[in-house]
Formats: sequence, structure tokens, C-alpha cells
Amino acid sequence: MERCGAPLLVCFLLMVLIWVHEIPAVNFTHVTARTLSPCYSANLTPTSDRLIAAVGCTVVFSPPGLNFSTGIVRWDYKNVSSTVLSILVYFKDQSKVDLHPSYNGNVEFSKTNWTLQIKLQLGDGGLYRFRTSSHETNWFQLEVIEPLSQPELQSNSSLVGSTTEFVCKVPVGKVDSYQWKKDGKHLPEDSRFLLFQNDSMLRILNTTLSDNGVYTCEVSNQVSWNETSLKLDIQNPSNVVVGVVVVIVVFVLVAVLYVSRKHLRCPTQCFCGDSALRHCLSGGRSSGPGGHVDCKEQTSPSSGTPETTAALLDLNPLDSERPPNQASAES
Repeated sequence: MERCGAPLLVCFLLMVLIWVHEIPAVNFTHVTARTLSPCYSANLTPTSDRLIAAVGCTVVFSPPGLNFSTGIVRWDYKNVSSTVLSILVYFKDQSKVDLHPSYNGNVEFSKTNWTLQIKLQLGDGGLYRFRTSSHETNWFQLEVIEPLSQPELQSNSSLVGSTTEFVCKVPVGKVDSYQWKKDGKHLPEDSRFLLFQNDSMLRILNTTLSDNGVYTCEVSNQVSWNETSLKLDIQNPSNVVVGVVVVIVVFVLVAVLYVSRKHLRCPTQCFCGDSALRHCLSGGRSSGPGGHVDCKEQTSPSSGTPETTAALLDLNPLDSERPPNQASAES
């Protein structure tokens, strides 16, 4: 049995060798990539296997050095759901490039060294691969992160002895780290200072006047850094009460003065006729630009002597600014 099996084993091995020899050689090499300057705080050094870059930056993928005169060049992309699409296909014989529609205006390809240049959007994160008809590289991982916008810092109004809260919010981007400072220095080593919600909230217990100052929230992620500041002004409750009382007293005094002036009657003012230019004549007649009018005799409160007048006006202080003839007509 052993002699019969030996020839069969040799034949099987020969068939395997022939089959392997006919398979095209595939060289699993690496793609390198780098971020072009300027690009926030990203690392601009070329790297292989994995790269982190920011939205809006430009990344250049470079294939390994391969020499062939004919064939097809492809750059492939695979997203998190493992869907593979060809970003572009380059037919070297025809010098023709077929670009996927979703990358129009966002990709540059070099027909000389086959580099792929992409201006990054948030959805460009994923795996990239270079391949030809006889070679293909390992998948290269690109992580695209959104740069952080300036934080928004808010605090509640604070009194001595109360609890003060600062909330640091970032409208755009995902924060990896929060740092807090007071007057440009790290927070005091004080048990009253507490951090919550992944350090995005600062709470100060039993606030004192010594807690006054400028508080800064610093945020960062792998591609960016930003900060904002807010001044804290602690109020003493007694000072607040005094301030409120002063405001109330001033308001009351203004109201009383307004009401008093509205009902205040001025001393009797007399004008003869409908104009201040008129003067009284004997016989109860007045003369002036408007002609003659009959006058009545009225005792003046100031002198106690009779005076001939055309009208007896008891005016409001606001009426003193009007022409005498207008005031006389209204009376």
C-alpha cells in the first residue's frame, strides 16, 4: 500500500507547484501618506499604516516604487461598513483617468508617480489601498477629525457663600481634553473646586471674594486647540441689598417729584389781551397788535392793588414755556 501511495503523493505535489507557479505574484507593500502644510497642529511627517488629519487639510498618498509599462492603476477606498469603491482608475496605455463622481473637484492624481492628493472632508476617514494588475498594498488607515471651534463659556450669577458654576461648550468638533485655569494659572489646590461632565463643568462651592478673577477653559483634540475666558465678579449680599434699596429710593423720589410738579400751581400771572405786548388802558380797554379787547379789574396777589387784565392765568409749570396768547386762550 505504501508503494502505491507514494507515486500519487508525488503527482499531487507536482500539481500544486504548477498551480502556484501560474498565480500572479502579489506584493503586499505599504502606502505612505503625509499631511501638507499648513494644517493646524497635525504631524507633517510621512507615515505608513495610519494617519490622523483634520477636516480641510490636504493629504497625499504615495504608492510603493513599482515599475511597469502597461496595465491599470487603482486607488481604492473602504469605509466602516467594508464597502469598497475605486476612487480612480488610471489606464496607463491610454493615459486615461476615470474618477468616481463623489471625488470630483476634491482629488488630484499624478500620472507620473501615481500619488493621490485629497482635500479632506469629515466623511473621508477610512481605509485606502493602491493596486495594479499584479501588485496591491495593505490597507492604509486615515482618521479625519474636525478642528475645534472657540468654546462658549457661561456662568451663573454668584454671591458670597453660594455655588458658582462654569459650563464650557464647544459648538464644532469633538473635545478630547478640557483644562481650566484661573488668572492664567492652574486651578488652586482647593477641595471647593470640582469638575463634572468630563471636566467640561467647573463648580466652586461656598464662593468667597478671593475666588474673583479670570477663568479660562482650554479644549483640545488630536488636530487642534482652542480657549476662551470669562471674568468672575463675586458680589457681597449686603452690598447687593444696599444697592437695591438705593435704586428703590431714587425711583420713589423721582415719582414724587413728577407728581408734585404736575399738580403745583404757580403764582397768578396776568397778561392783558392775547399778547405779552399788550398794555392796559384806562377805562378797561387794552391796546395792542390784535386790536382792542375788554379787560376786567383783578387784584394782584403780590401787590394787593387792582390791575386791569385781559385774562387771569393759573398756569402749570409746563405752560410757562408757551406764548402768553396761547396760555390766555386756553384759560
